[in-house]
Amino acid sequence: MAQLLSTSDAARLIGVGTTSVKRWADTGLLDCVRTAGGHRRFTRDALDRFVRLQSHDEPVVTEVDRWLDTLSSDMSHELALIRARNRLGSWRHVADELDPVLVEVGRRWSAGELSIAEEHILTERLSRALARISESLPLAPNAPTCLLACIESEDHTLGLSLAELCLREVGWASVWLGARSPTEAITERVRTDSRIRLVGLSATEGCNDSSLLRQVVASVGAVCSERNVALILGGRGSWPDAPSYGTRLNGMDGFAGLQKQFRGSRGRRSLL
Repeated sequence: MAQLLSTSDAARLIGVGTTSVKRWADTGLLDCVRTAGGHRRFTRDALDRFVRLQSHDEPVVTEVDRWLDTLSSDMSHELALIRARNRLGSWRHVADELDPVLVEVGRRWSAGELSIAEEHILTERLSRALARISESLPLAPNAPTCLLACIESEDHTLGLSLAELCLREVGWASVWLGARSPTEAITERVRTDSRIRLVGLSATEGCNDSSLLRQVVASVGAVCSERNVALILGGRGSWPDAPSYGTRLNGMDGFAGLQKQFRGSRGRRSLL
């Protein structure tokens, strides 16, 4: 009888992470058998056949797969991000590459492919690594300041963390309000903190209350307009297509143009 290999043994032989092996097995790309306890087991013939097939087809391992394997491992996630920055040339490009990773994590959690604990571990690892890198980037004493907040029904802050790192790279300091920020708290801070030249609001696709988002844009936009403060609306929430004030971004799309504008605004009072 052929020897049965564990998921970790199979991953080591193929040269990928265990997350990829589990997904390929669960979707039928890689043949496996189940033990009485439900554990996946693989034969060497099945692994060899899989590798031969992939050598003739399109690669199965994507950048999303690699990032999920990295975040699932015990390696330095901060070092992985820095290597990605060196490979891609800017934190904006790293954010573009990570955007579909966040979408896939959410999809797998919704589909029951990731437990709540697994989803929290992946996102917390990435969040902490991004925060450490952001804090390590130097700032000028007179750096312009952005206010970063999720709307009051939004818990997910990774999009803000990516935006913070992109802005930090071009010389912006940040005031972090984070998750579930009441609209009144955002507007009050803009009114009272003269350093703030930009407000970034985040709402993921789970925020599908378009009426609420229109109200947020109207309230925050009015104060930003009055104070001559720029406003960006990020994430895949149901933001107004044509906000009365501010610029809507889908994920990190469109950040390149804004980045040029931000870089040219260092030390100036107005962005608009």
